[in-house]
Amino acid sequence: MNLKVGILFNSPTKPLRGEEIDYLAEVEVLDQVNAVQNALMKLGFQHQLFPLRDDVEEVIRALKLYRPDVIVNLCEGFMGDSSLEMHVPAILEILGIPYTGSHPLALGICQDKGLAKAILKAYNVPTPEYQIMEKFKSPKRGLNFPLFVKPLKEDASVGISRRSFVKNIMELKSQVEYVNRVYRQPALVEEYISGREFNVSILGNEEPAVLPISEITFEFQDEPKIVDYAAKWLKESDEYIKTKPACPAELDSELRDEIEKTALKAYKVLECRDYARVDIRLKDEAGIPYVLEVNPNPDISPEAGFTRSLKIAGISFESFIKNILGFALKRAGRNLP
Repeated sequence: MNLKVGILFNSPTKPLRGEEIDYLAEVEVLDQVNAVQNALMKLGFQHQLFPLRDDVEEVIRALKLYRPDVIVNLCEGFMGDSSLEMHVPAILEILGIPYTGSHPLALGICQDKGLAKAILKAYNVPTPEYQIMEKFKSPKRGLNFPLFVKPLKEDASVGISRRSFVKNIMELKSQVEYVNRVYRQPALVEEYISGREFNVSILGNEEPAVLPISEITFEFQDEPKIVDYAAKWLKESDEYIKTKPACPAELDSELRDEIEKTALKAYKVLECRDYARVDIRLKDEAGIPYVLEVNPNPDISPEAGFTRSLKIAGISFESFIKNILGFALKRAGRNLP
């Protein structure tokens, strides 16, 4: 039997809210689609693309017609709305089609950064102190400047710039109001952690494995040292040029173990599945790993951090795709042919 694979992805469209430049993050999904297509061709698996546009019934009809054995789910939203990401795999579950990556609940929890942080704190996973502001208010007791402000329900560094780093009440008010107005959602205000930053990529389920850890090095003299939207997407910008990944990160065994343990716990308590990336910063001289964000179904385009870690681990992209297809089929009680 030749495996029939579908590649489901959100067709890039102008985001419903935010800045016009945010469209660059939408287009990035096409790099992932091309990479997965090439991998499936090398693996010899039959495949078809399923772009999700503005008519969900259209893609449902196409799926019923093709009847894929399994879907590689690359959807990061619907019609320019990233908050609808969780609903796409829910449709696949209703249709009874196995798919790669995290389930709807995990995607929804991680999309809501405040809810994800509340769960991390409940399980004693270190994460920066925070406050959610539907409109500006004075920060709660114990939340001290400098602070960091970002949209509650966006990803890919959307809505984050060097102005997100705030040092006083006036800057905080300005940035919270900016997020509320431009992104039409609450702002997440959190303690700014100034230590080393790491991307921790994880692969697997029953016994998930941590791939070689990447460190993000910042060539800025002053704070903030952050991966903002420009650092991630604007290749000509000063922020992009001065933000460089190093993989594998230089870590002694004790610190590496601590980072891995923290990342794995975050992966498990937020119910991530198949693969994810956990962003961590070290706090204080003690170097305690603090979880900034957990990213289920992270970017797997050729230049992404997850793909970089795969290469350093000696895992080909084709092997990775075969692995996650196997995970999805196993959940349906089937095996790869």
